Amino acid sequence: MPPALPEVASFDAAGTLIRLAEPVGATYARTAARHGVCAEPDQLGRAFGRVWKRTPPPFSSPAHSSDQPDQPDQPDQPEPDERTWWSRLVREVFREANAPFGDDAYADFFDELYRRFEEPGAWLAAPDAAEVLARVSSVCRCVVLSNFDARLRRILADIGLLGHFEGLYLSCEQRLSKPDPQLFARVSEDLGVAPDRILHVGDDPVCDWSGAERAGFRTYRLDPPRRSLRGLLDELSLA
Repeated sequence: MPPALPEVASFDAAGTLIRLAEPVGATYARTAARHGVCAEPDQLGRAFGRVWKRTPPPFSSPAHSSDQPDQPDQPDQPEPDERTWWSRLVREVFREANAPFGDDAYADFFDELYRRFEEPGAWLAAPDAAEVLARVSSVCRCVVLSNFDARLRRILADIGLLGHFEGLYLSCEQRLSKPDPQLFARVSEDLGVAPDRILHVGDDPVCDWSGAERAGFRTYRLDPPRRSLRGLLDELSLA
């Protein structure tokens, strides 16, 4: 017998529903060149991967950021907002790539870069995302549960996905980040739905899989190509 349909499906965003239109290193390099700093896109891309891996999500508590062994301790004073968090991360990427910015040039560069990742065309819908969301949202409530920042609303609207969701639970607004079970519990409480009646869909083994399961959510472990987003339709007998 197939599992019962969930009452709610919560979806991760980046890597699950949306993807960048071009490699992050290419965007960083092109924007930096306009501000007088030259760096190779591939080198920036590799540096981004290393820095991303070791940087705790914004609004992480030490107890939950330590779930990821490659990450250092949290700063003594966490950033007040995600824009500040991103600024610190991007600056570290350029240091790691041996292409550091001076303080005078960095502020204007980062302002342009931050706005670029909200502009139409910067992000694309993941393959099958529109069809999958249309089918899933026809049988259960759908929300986004993401460590993305407030730019996500405009991004989802631009690519035609926002209308499938009754709400977005974003780390910058909840002041919590996955994998903290408190964030998942907040979704359950806010929606008035028991955790085991919520299915979380995501691609990150720690933030999505472990965090959701520790909070009592069911999970769909997105792991392309073995477990694709379209495979969710088979999982829910909606294909």
